[in-house]
Amino acid sequence: MNRISVIAILLAASALTAAAAPRFALIRVRDIYSSLPSTEALQVQIKQEQEAIMKDQRAEELRKTLGELQALQAKLSDKNNPLDEETSRKLARSYEIKRQEAQTLQKEFESFRTEQEKLINTKMVSSMRASLDKIVAASNKVAKEKGFDCVFDSSGNTNTGVPFVLYSKDSADLTEDIKAALKDAAQPSAAAAKPATPPKR
Repeated sequence: MNRISVIAILLAASALTAAAAPRFALIRVRDIYSSLPSTEALQVQIKQEQEAIMKDQRAEELRKTLGELQALQAKLSDKNNPLDEETSRKLARSYEIKRQEAQTLQKEFESFRTEQEKLINTKMVSSMRASLDKIVAASNKVAKEKGFDCVFDSSGNTNTGVPFVLYSKDSADLTEDIKAALKDAAQPSAAAAKPATPPKR
């Protein structure tokens, strides 16, 4: 085999290697998720539901009972205004009854709050999963349209807390493209959800 043939083969192999090289792109999933209108709406809803827990009748009754308990304790321990034995005994009995009532209310409220927080967490996880699924679908679509073979999340960390992408040189960032794709996909849904204007008579 002459030298020219060898060079031709090497050049052909080099061209095939270059053509087969995969194309990589990066996205910042955290930034995309934060920019979604559904994320802001979820945060507002979660905050309202958490505030509603503390405004529940169980919480109101517990706060009232604890206030009454503190008032009784203050009277019993007020050295500037000592109580006679009979009054002190009655207040001590009232304090014990109120303390037991507060314990019962505390258990009821804690049970209620735990159950409500479980429901809130379930709703939050479900909503986050739905949003992340949309981000993944949009990422796949944009990456295929732009001819990329792999897309990595540059904002994510591994189980050890180390960034998933340790180094990237001049890698394309599709974050803004994904945001635009999600925005475009949301517009038809918003238009469909908007009630039609009744015809003028």
